Amino acid sequence: MAELTLRDLDPLLLDRIRRVAVARGWTYEQTCVALLEQGLFSSELEVRSGFGDPEVDALSDAIAALQALPAGQGFD
Repeated sequence: MAELTLRDLDPLLLDRIRRVAVARGWTYEQTCVALLEQGLFSSELEVRSGFGDPEVDALSDAIAALQALPAGQGFD
């Protein structure tokens, strides 16, 4: 595995990383890798919303079709 070097991090961020490491019983390096992996996974889900290309295209088409419908009457 490549060496991990983090520079010029905010002291509060470093403290948060340290607290996670202590709570989990992990080394600083293990903690940074775990947090990077979790953050990347979360970011990927946000970007793709957890769907593959065909699902994203179908959902986009369905939303566009719903938006094109004329406004209906409200509920009574």
